[in-house]
Amino acid sequence: MSLIIIHNLLSVKLKYMILSIDYFDTIEARVKKVGEMMEIRHFVTFKKVIETGSFTQAAEHLGYTQSTVTSHIQALEEQIGAPLFDRMGRKVRLTDIGKKLLPYTQEIIDTYGKIESITSDGEDIRGELKIAAPESLTVYRLEPILREYRKKFPHVSISLSNATCGDNKRAILNGSADIAFVMLPQLQDSDLTVHSLVEEPIVLVGSADCCPLNILDKSYENQKISECLIVNEKECSYRRMFEEYLGERGIVPSHIMELWSIEAMKRCTMSGLGIACLPLMTVNDEIKEGKLKIIPCVDGFKQIFSQVAYHKNKWISPALSMFIDITLKHARDWSCTEATC
Repeated sequence: MSLIIIHNLLSVKLKYMILSIDYFDTIEARVKKVGEMMEIRHFVTFKKVIETGSFTQAAEHLGYTQSTVTSHIQALEEQIGAPLFDRMGRKVRLTDIGKKLLPYTQEIIDTYGKIESITSDGEDIRGELKIAAPESLTVYRLEPILREYRKKFPHVSISLSNATCGDNKRAILNGSADIAFVMLPQLQDSDLTVHSLVEEPIVLVGSADCCPLNILDKSYENQKISECLIVNEKECSYRRMFEEYLGERGIVPSHIMELWSIEAMKRCTMSGLGIACLPLMTVNDEIKEGKLKIIPCVDGFKQIFSQVAYHKNKWISPALSMFIDITLKHARDWSCTEATC
């Protein structure tokens, strides 16, 4: 082989090596840049802004200053090369790019949680658990569950939000909650894993002392009753169920009083201001004490069940797994207790 050919081959090889070095230097620089600009806390902040709807509230929840939240979002936007939010006064809305980033954000946070739990054993479970539940189940069902869970796993951070059953279902579908409790007819959704806990009887109640209505039978069909109907929020499952029951029979209450809590509904009903349709578990004590009476309704109501659900693709962290186990254990006790009542 001539010296010219050897020289040419060496030149080509050297150029290839230089290009390779440049290429790997560029990749390393990019990786370093991503590492400097994208951190797990940036994604956590991004998700919290979505959940709360504002930079200010996200800062309050995370314990940051608002400027820190802004810098986290700006770091993500700089790396991605596009805005994630439209800022409209104090409100923010996701841009199309922000919407595309959201599922990846959830994957990143879930993966980080898996890494954190690699070395966790049964006695040292850590992490965060976001629970969504309606007021009725929070007050009358969840307290012993949360007490036992908190005692066994003190290092898990628990956040509990109260909303309607429809909102709670949406929370697990969009990832803003890890697990949700609902009171609905048997829930069937291909995207959810659902555990039915116990049937929750729904009853119509009135004041034991001053409610003249003793039964809601066929004699009231297609008539206007004199009682005021005391209700909670419009999306409440048992409110909708009772309004459908009345509508199917042409029964119209004299007027409707909409209140903000079950406790307020009970107090107004006991005072004789109207009648209310509520889960039996919420009025059991008042019925036993003679403060409220059950008003039988001919044909009865549709079945409603307490259920706990989570997304079928949700990673079941040790913290979530233990919470599900404790919930199912307590639910078995509810069934046994109410079967012997």
